[in-house]
Amino acid sequence: MASSNSLRGGADGNQDFDVVIIGAGWSGLGTAQTLISKGVSNFLVLEASDTIGGRCQNVTLNDGMTAELGCQWIHGASTQNPVYNIVKSSGISTIESDFDDIALYSNVYGGSGPHRVWNVPETDYNGFVSFQTKLQDSTNVDQPLRKTADTYIKNKNLKGDARIRFEYLLDTYIVQEYAASLQDLSLWWNEDSVINNIDHMIGQGAGKGYSGILDYYATPFADRVRYNSLVTSINWSSTSNVVVTYSNSGSTTNVNAKKVIVTVPLGVLQKGSINFTPALPSWKSNAINKLGVGTYNKVILQWNDDVTLPWPDVEWLEKIAKLGDQGRWTEFFNMKPTTGKQVLVAFSAGRESERMETLSDASIQYEIIHSLEDMFGVSTIPTPVHVVITRWKANKLSNGSYSYYKVGSKPQHLITRWKANKLSNGSYSYYKVGSKPQHRKDLGAAIGKRVFFAGEACHLKYPSTTHGALMSGQDTAFAVVNELGK
Repeated sequence: MASSNSLRGGADGNQDFDVVIIGAGWSGLGTAQTLISKGVSNFLVLEASDTIGGRCQNVTLNDGMTAELGCQWIHGASTQNPVYNIVKSSGISTIESDFDDIALYSNVYGGSGPHRVWNVPETDYNGFVSFQTKLQDSTNVDQPLRKTADTYIKNKNLKGDARIRFEYLLDTYIVQEYAASLQDLSLWWNEDSVINNIDHMIGQGAGKGYSGILDYYATPFADRVRYNSLVTSINWSSTSNVVVTYSNSGSTTNVNAKKVIVTVPLGVLQKGSINFTPALPSWKSNAINKLGVGTYNKVILQWNDDVTLPWPDVEWLEKIAKLGDQGRWTEFFNMKPTTGKQVLVAFSAGRESERMETLSDASIQYEIIHSLEDMFGVSTIPTPVHVVITRWKANKLSNGSYSYYKVGSKPQHLITRWKANKLSNGSYSYYKVGSKPQHRKDLGAAIGKRVFFAGEACHLKYPSTTHGALMSGQDTAFAVVNELGK
C-alpha cells in the first residue's frame, strides 16, 4: 500500500480547503474519489497512519505471497458492489471463494474420538431464527441475543448432541459473522442486507491483494493525502469554516475547511480521541455510544510446502467443540486450494477475540496448534515457519473491527466484524443490546451543515462491510458537493 513518512498532501503549503477528509480507509477514499469526479479538487485527506486502507491491510509472507490482515473478501461480487467494479476496472484478477467447500470435525458431537462430521441438521437453528423474528415483531423491549437463545433452548429442551450442534451454528452463523458475542448482540442484530452473489478474493497468492486495489483507486488524489497526521480536535464553532488540528512528528498544525468529513472508525469516536468544539449534540453522542464495535482477529500460520499436514485441501476447516469452548480456535480458512501455499488463517470473534488479545504470541500459537491436534486426532502438528497475529482492538487507530447492533441500539443510529488499535479501536460495528437502525442514521447525520460523518458504521443497508464503507463515503461526498453548491 502507498505509504510515506512525509507530509505529501498539500505540499504547496495551502492550509485552506473546501473539504478536509479525516481518514484514508475505504470510506475516506470513496469520499475523495467522488469529490474529484464532481470537480472539487481543493481538498485534503488526513491519515493518522503511514498507509491508506484503514482496516484493509495485508502482510507479505514467505515466498513473497500476501495475506490479508483485515478485509479479505468482496462480498457479493457483482455490478451492485462498487468495490467489485473498481477491481474489474483495475484489471487485477480475483479468485472465486467457495464457502461450501468445508470439512467439519468433532470429538464430542456424533460420537467420541476425533472424526469428520458429514451432516449437521439445521432444523433447530432455523427454528431459532423464526422464534427471534417473531419476538422482534412483538416487542419494543431489547434483550441480549444470548437470553433469546437460552429461552429457545429451554422451550425446545435441547440437550446432548442437539445442544452442541445448536451452539456451533450460533457461533459460525452469528458470532463469527458479526464479530460480537451473543451476550452483547441486540435482539435486532440482523438489521442489514447482503448482495447476493458469489464472494471473491483479490489474488492474495500471486498479486498484491486488496492493497493493489487501494493504490489503483487512490492514484488520482494520492498527492492530497498527508500521512502520519493524527487529528486531535475539530472546532466547528464558526458558521463559515471549521478548524481541524492534527499532529505530525511532534508538531501541531491547523487547517481550515468549509466542510469536514469524519471517516474514522466508530471505535475511535467512542474513545473520544477527537475533541469537538462545541461538544457533539446529545443525539450524536448517543448514537456513537449505543452501537457496538466488534472484535475480529486473525492468526495467519504458514508452513513450508514440503511439510505434511493432516487436513484436506478444502477452503474451510471447522470444529464442533464441547459446550463452553465453541469459538475458541474452531474456524479456519485454508489458503492452499486458492494459492497453492500451506497457509491457514485462524479466526477469533467477539469476547473470545478480546481474550485472545490479552495473551502472548506464544500462548496464542500454542492454543491454535493444540486445537488443531485435538481436531484431527494427531499428537503433533509441525511448527509453522511464519506466524502473524492481529490485535485490532489494541490498535489505537481502530479500537476494534467493525460495528454491530448492541443491546439498546437502533439502526437509526448508523446511517448518513480491531479493538486495541488506536486508529480504529475495534473491528467493525454491530447492533449491541439497546441499539437500533435509528442510531446508524444519527451517526451518519451531519452537524451544523459543516461536519459530516461516513464509514461502515454509518451505512444502514451494508454495515460492517468494505462496500458499505465505500458507499457511505460516496453518499456523504455527494451531500457535501450539494452543500458547496458545486
